[in-house]
Amino acid sequence: MGLPRSKKSSRGRALWWAAGSSVLAAAAGVTAWVWRPWVDHSPFTAYEVSVAPGKYASPGSKPGSCVPHASEEEIALFDGDGKKIAQARQSREGELLASEFGDFAGDCLVVTRIDNVPGGEDTYVYQWGGGTKRRMTEEELRRPVAEQRESFKNLKKT
Repeated sequence: MGLPRSKKSSRGRALWWAAGSSVLAAAAGVTAWVWRPWVDHSPFTAYEVSVAPGKYASPGSKPGSCVPHASEEEIALFDGDGKKIAQARQSREGELLASEFGDFAGDCLVVTRIDNVPGGEDTYVYQWGGGTKRRMTEEELRRPVAEQRESFKNLKKT
């Protein structure tokens, strides 16, 4: 036969359980916030579609193709802290844009494939040919080539 438990010891044990549970819940919350399991961190392939003015391009190896004078420049992607995370070389040959591209008709459209871009970065910094760096979102980097290409039909040159 045991001694009856006092209300004080039961209440103390309940407080310890509550405090321990709160600490565990807080630790789990911090871990989830840092790890962000809802974010896709898997590497992906980004495509950058750019246009070189026709006067800065030469005819390509087949009809309708072109070679920008600044072809094969390096494209680099950096994370928000400035660490290089991916790089690629611009395609050597591109597509000569037809009249349906309005202001960009006669210009040379080039698609550059950037492999193994780590997913889940809030901001990427993009630099072409060692020039000016600009910020991009993952959504921009994941845009399909066809969608990027079509966007030139409605853009106006500045």
